[in-house]
Amino acid sequence: MDEQQIELIGTAALSAALIREGFEIARPVRDHGIDLLVFSDAPGRPFSAIPVQVKTHSEEALGISRKYEKFEGLVYAVIWKALTQPRFFLLDHSEAVSLLPESSRQSDSWTRTDGKAGWTWTTAPKHLQVALAPFENRWDWLRQRLNATVISIDARGSSGHAGF
Repeated sequence: MDEQQIELIGTAALSAALIREGFEIARPVRDHGIDLLVFSDAPGRPFSAIPVQVKTHSEEALGISRKYEKFEGLVYAVIWKALTQPRFFLLDHSEAVSLLPESSRQSDSWTRTDGKAGWTWTTAPKHLQVALAPFENRWDWLRQRLNATVISIDARGSSGHAGF
């Protein structure tokens, strides 16, 4: 199975889990760094949405890219074992970066300025598996973030947000 097929299967599994947990989801037509939008359009409440970057793996791996720093409020949804027993980890960018050892954050791979800065574990070492465990199935955390985020549209049609 190729990487795109694995990504499609993992994203479908995440979408199903989000719907099962009571979230609304949408997919941007254009992939510009945001794979899904998790939103709330509950009656009597302001519209709120959170951008999600999905990282799907057939086994236990993790990649963190600096290019996502520009998306305020972005949530990483990391999916392990997408083809067998999907596991979902939800974290924000600063939490993802905190998983990197300081020496990795000082490396050329992380500090480069060509838009390709990042760090990848193709196989998650035990210490990373332990560090990532608290981020598994954080549906309530995502719900709290969503409830704290409000998207507003002013009279000119410009959008803004408040929260976090």
